[in-house]
Amino acid sequence: MRNRRLIPPVDCPEEITRRLTMIERRADLNAILGVNPDALSQAMQCQTLRRRGMLSGPLHGVPLIVKDNIACAGLPLTLGCSSLSALQPTADALVVRRLRDAGAIILARANMSEFAFDVRSRSSLGGDVRNPLFPNVTAGGSSGGSAAAVAAGMAEGALGTDTGGSIRIPCSYTGLVGLRPRVRREQMAGIAPLSLSKDTVGPMVHCVQDAALLHGIMHGHPPSTVETVSLKGVRFGVIRALEGDDPHQLEAWHAAIGRLRLHGAAVVAVDIPLLRDVEMATCLSMYEFRVAFDGWLQQHPGAPHDLQAIVASGQYLAEFLPLLTSMLSCRTLKTPAWLAGRRLRRALRMALIQVAEQGRIDAFLYPTVCRLPDSLEKMPPGHAPELAAISGFAAITLPCARTRTHFPVGLEILSTAEDESSLLALAAACETAFNPR
Repeated sequence: MRNRRLIPPVDCPEEITRRLTMIERRADLNAILGVNPDALSQAMQCQTLRRRGMLSGPLHGVPLIVKDNIACAGLPLTLGCSSLSALQPTADALVVRRLRDAGAIILARANMSEFAFDVRSRSSLGGDVRNPLFPNVTAGGSSGGSAAAVAAGMAEGALGTDTGGSIRIPCSYTGLVGLRPRVRREQMAGIAPLSLSKDTVGPMVHCVQDAALLHGIMHGHPPSTVETVSLKGVRFGVIRALEGDDPHQLEAWHAAIGRLRLHGAAVVAVDIPLLRDVEMATCLSMYEFRVAFDGWLQQHPGAPHDLQAIVASGQYLAEFLPLLTSMLSCRTLKTPAWLAGRRLRRALRMALIQVAEQGRIDAFLYPTVCRLPDSLEKMPPGHAPELAAISGFAAITLPCARTRTHFPVGLEILSTAEDESSLLALAAACETAFNPR
């Protein structure tokens, strides 16, 4: 297993300077919308405390990057949208406050898909986020700036939000670990909404231990490490219908599954009822966005009054106009279409639980995306990411292999357990199988 990498720096000002230099050097990636002007002075305060033998917490002086739909007091909060460029919150989001209380320094704000709408990160304020591993390819979305920043070395960790795959897709594209926790409405305080039924916030890092560390702090739990477990006796259910048809990815995927078997895991094929319904379902954000977003805007003095005012301003990506127009027609919840989406959620949860119980399945496996990207344009990821998003269960992606062209392949693990601890333990065991050193 790889060592934890979110280690408080010994020389905090030097570390922050090095990261800021990397942000400047890799401006071509369009990963960052703005840096924290107080980051260096905060690093100096951390250094002073350290010299006095005092640490502010387990993240003392650790620089983190935050997706720009998560409120950080004193910094702009734009969602990548030109019409929100003047918005500046006065309070941290709950998860940011907890990270700061643990000693973290919020280094910069990450570019994203405007409004968090897309699986490619393109915004009117920041342009296209490029993949640091393959600069002519998208970093994915909607948390693409967070993923690109970590993969490029601007920070060892970042926060993203995930509604339909927005943490997991960019982490898969950039070879990172990305955790989508279970849906907990209270954890979204201070974060711009997309879909109240599906929104989550989670870590984007290099290893499972770091994901567990940040996840615990963000949820108010004492910092802990993931206990190492053996894969012997673990029973994974591979959802073959989600493996896709990308020959380059499939070759690497099957090799990764072979490694799990070599380490003692039982890997069996399973069928999940309702997959066709998941594939055809209209995302609940279509019906939930306007109601939630209008309420959120009204909590921020100086922001446009509502979504209609943003559309009227014309200050957003023009390609989103058809989508925004459709969303403007959704003035209330509990419509027949919204209720149908909620019924699918309940039915899918029960189907996953039933398959797991009948097959004695500890967790489900499938490639995070069905096809790998090959340009800056949107590559439809398939409906695998929606399995966790619709059901509300937790899922994590981690790099399991690389193709012959060295593009990373992400393996997603989905658990029906009530908390994330068993999921993280299984992910750490898989990580050990893929990275035995």
